[in-house]
Amino acid sequence: MVISAILVALLATMGQWWFFGPVTKCLVYPLTTGLLTGIFMGDPMTGMLAGANIQLIYLGWISAGGTMPSNTIVAGIFGTAMTILSGASPTMAVTFAIPFSMFGLLLNQVYMTVNSFWIHRADGMLEKGNIRGVRLMNFVPSFLVAFALYGIPAFALVMSGKSWGTALINAIPKSLVSALQVVGGIMPALGIAMLLNYLGKKKLIPYFFAGFFLTIYLKLDIMAVAIFAAIIAIIMFMADNKKEEKTKKVKRLTLKKNEERTDYTDETQARDYEKKLSKRDLVKTWLATTSTEACYNYERLQALGIANLMIGPIRRLYESNEERVRELKKYMVFYNSEVFTIGPIINGITVSMEEARANGESVSAEDINSVRTGLMGPVAGIGDTVMQGILFPILAGIGCTMALDGNFVGPVFFTVLFEILIFTCGYFMFMNGYKYGKSTLLKILKNGVIDKVTNAFSIVGLMVVGCMASTRITVNTPFKIAVGSGVVKFQEILNSLLPGLIPLAITLIVWKLVSKKINVTWIVIGIFIVGIAASYLGVLGFVG
Repeated sequence: MVISAILVALLATMGQWWFFGPVTKCLVYPLTTGLLTGIFMGDPMTGMLAGANIQLIYLGWISAGGTMPSNTIVAGIFGTAMTILSGASPTMAVTFAIPFSMFGLLLNQVYMTVNSFWIHRADGMLEKGNIRGVRLMNFVPSFLVAFALYGIPAFALVMSGKSWGTALINAIPKSLVSALQVVGGIMPALGIAMLLNYLGKKKLIPYFFAGFFLTIYLKLDIMAVAIFAAIIAIIMFMADNKKEEKTKKVKRLTLKKNEERTDYTDETQARDYEKKLSKRDLVKTWLATTSTEACYNYERLQALGIANLMIGPIRRLYESNEERVRELKKYMVFYNSEVFTIGPIINGITVSMEEARANGESVSAEDINSVRTGLMGPVAGIGDTVMQGILFPILAGIGCTMALDGNFVGPVFFTVLFEILIFTCGYFMFMNGYKYGKSTLLKILKNGVIDKVTNAFSIVGLMVVGCMASTRITVNTPFKIAVGSGVVKFQEILNSLLPGLIPLAITLIVWKLVSKKINVTWIVIGIFIVGIAASYLGVLGFVG
């Protein structure tokens, strides 16, 4: 039990201490941490099922700009551990996870606040010429804070043993357990509704219903729906491109003979600099971009992490310690952008400008920070959309469905493929940012590629979400009335009219509440109240 407790404590610590993205990124997702917690506690199947059930609630939760709408780290690890300790059904994991998640919000606030002290310590060290101290402040104190806030409570929870958890679950009346299972059966509607609110452009909403009814009537599994959706998305993407090409040809034909046509040219031409970064330097700097949130804090957010990633290039480009200190100081200012997919393009551009500055080009410190500040907002919007709004829900939705069918490939598929995609994209953007400068991003925005790709992936996402709405909202109605010598079962009537009507209706109702900007906490409370009341009244039941 001690080894299990230590491993779970380290898992919880690394879930918050984002020291290296390829290791820590997916530790914020219950689908990944549920399986790992189960392995560490000797019950991988329950861990995977609990994590998948918890993940369904949070499919549509997007963290941006330093905000955390819910602490999925605590929800996944603590909720799964509690489910295993109590011996409860994995469908009960949601009822454990939500209170832990709310408590986790307080932990995150303390973590972000305390980390603000370390950036001031880093300022002082830099003033004294201690560059290594900046790196130290980025990693060590934040680890200790994460361990104190997350690791120690996780250790204590697992070390408490199964006896109290089992006693707790046994003390709950069976009728309330059934009611809480109904709540758990309804709760995935919240995650699905939040995704619909995010992806649901009016012209694309029919794809949600397409995914729903393909699953209801043709009994297609989620992978088949995803493949079918991908084919449709590719056809739509190609059709849009063909239409745009025709439009461009028409515009070109209308140009006058003496009229010049303006094309984008690369801002940064290859220069034979005396001081030049090697490919190895660039790769190491790109890898360091995944550590920019190790000491995430309310005061300057990613500033200390950005200064840490620039230590390598600055050491290579400047010879004296005084020069290195001077150049690093400009990065100790407020900065926040997306880190993994599109955001690295800013770091690539920054490194390119720093290289030019070191070689005597007319690039000032103000120029570098102006570019960074101007790009960080728009790039964050694009990056968060690509990563959290498109790639994550599609892959996590497929992974959850496979996991809930008892397939261990589900969490592995999600974790591995998700990280391959985001880090391949991040590497490409960083290297092109370094090579071509701002023109790379401007070309993407000018050509409307982002909008086309977003629409294409939204089609896939909506059809996958439709499939999940039909299979993962696991409630029906056991309500029946006696008529003469027979019994009329309302669920049979609903099945003859429209199979899956109750899950669809619940999804649409919750979606309406989300679209009206009702506080999500109130929606969660409402689901608890309605689910428990409907269970006791015999209106809704859990479909195991």
